[in-house]
Amino acid sequence: MTRLAGSIICTAIAANDDIADVEPVRVLRLSMFRAWTLLPFLSGMIVVCQGCAGPQEAFQNVQLCIADERGVLELKRIMRAVAQSKNLEFIDNSARQGENLKAMGADKALGRGASRAIDVHIEGENGMGVTAGNLGLPEYQVALGFTEGTNPSMARVLSNELIKALSQRWHVEVVPLGKGAMPMKTCEG
Repeated sequence: MTRLAGSIICTAIAANDDIADVEPVRVLRLSMFRAWTLLPFLSGMIVVCQGCAGPQEAFQNVQLCIADERGVLELKRIMRAVAQSKNLEFIDNSARQGENLKAMGADKALGRGASRAIDVHIEGENGMGVTAGNLGLPEYQVALGFTEGTNPSMARVLSNELIKALSQRWHVEVVPLGKGAMPMKTCEG
């Protein structure tokens, strides 16, 4: 087997300011032997990565107005309790989200302090769970998106139980699929 026929050549594009001046550059050259020894490894990585939960489209979205800081605390308490009852993980990234917004200067664009960011999650295995946040909404309005992951039945149980618990405290509105949460006329803040 010739060296050329027995090699894998990957190319990258080195672009100058002018898109017409594009020249291929030889980046990587592996012998056929190395390529065949890497094949089982790469196949295994593909199988492993298929189990990784990436971003998913929500099967259900709702929104509610929590009115004030006490409402923020109550929302987190309810979500934590539901997560615990289902042996799921409760995650509060609100402070980190606020820091990130402040670092980007987005807190000024939003017209509110970064400490008002809400970013909480209930997570199960393989992408099942719910995310609640107020980014792009009035500070005390929260949108929740539920994802199925690989366990649609558990996801439905979670959504029903959490929505029921939230409905005992606030008016919960369903957001039509394919539509984003919009500021609620009844939600000051």
